[in-house]
Amino acid sequence: MNLLKAAIRYMDAGQAVIPIWRDARKNPHLTTFSEYIQRLPTMEEWIRWAYLWPKANIGLITGYWGLVALDFDDFETYRFWGDGPGLGIVGQTWTVRTRRGYHVWFRVTGEPGKSRSYVRQGREVLLRAKGGYCIVPPSIHHTGTPYVTVHRVEPLEIGAIELYLEGWQEKQQKPDIPQGLTRPVPVINLRIEQIIQPQGKPNARGAQQAFCPFHDDQRPSAWVNVEQQRFGCNACWPGQWWDVVNIYAMLNGISNSEAWGQVNSVRHPEAP
Repeated sequence: MNLLKAAIRYMDAGQAVIPIWRDARKNPHLTTFSEYIQRLPTMEEWIRWAYLWPKANIGLITGYWGLVALDFDDFETYRFWGDGPGLGIVGQTWTVRTRRGYHVWFRVTGEPGKSRSYVRQGREVLLRAKGGYCIVPPSIHHTGTPYVTVHRVEPLEIGAIELYLEGWQEKQQKPDIPQGLTRPVPVINLRIEQIIQPQGKPNARGAQQAFCPFHDDQRPSAWVNVEQQRFGCNACWPGQWWDVVNIYAMLNGISNSEAWGQVNSVRHPEAP
């Protein structure tokens, strides 16, 4: 099944499906997918996306269209859950095998909340809900392993996902600001030209040519604007641009919030 046909099948099932990079970052091809929490992509949009990115993976936006997924990053954690609150559920809901673990899908009739992690006895599972997405078949992992449906049944309809996470505790996220600090001021430590090397002289808009790190770029098809701290690639994303946080996140396979913490520091305005 090719990319477009698969996307159409998911849209026909009432799901918002978006193109995903087939690499270790697993980021969406789209700059933002926020509008697709309100509406499904159109056929015209997917025809264009399939033309632009024929080797893309596909992912479903979670939490807004009824579906959420428990993302088990390894087989052992999945079996551990299956012997506990998942007892009797294994095989009874749509389940996808990934390279190292499983995605277990549910249709939640209540409020799913935001994506979050749960932990128990040193093991962790990620609930992909609002604000997230999850890769689905027939996508191919960047290592070459396909995402495969192992239990081809309708997602189990439940009122709340917590029904199947008994004994698991929601993981407390670390605060972005160290205790005692207020009114954080971001201090950018990393500049975009330290990541993307500019080539030649700036044009009239202040942009310089650059080799794109996101595809096999034999000649400079990207650009960097050092003054504005922006980057874009005319081959990958015509007409679009990213800042240093976005680029750092994509190159390192982490979220923008994680990248912000690594390329910036936080200090108190009154601190010396």
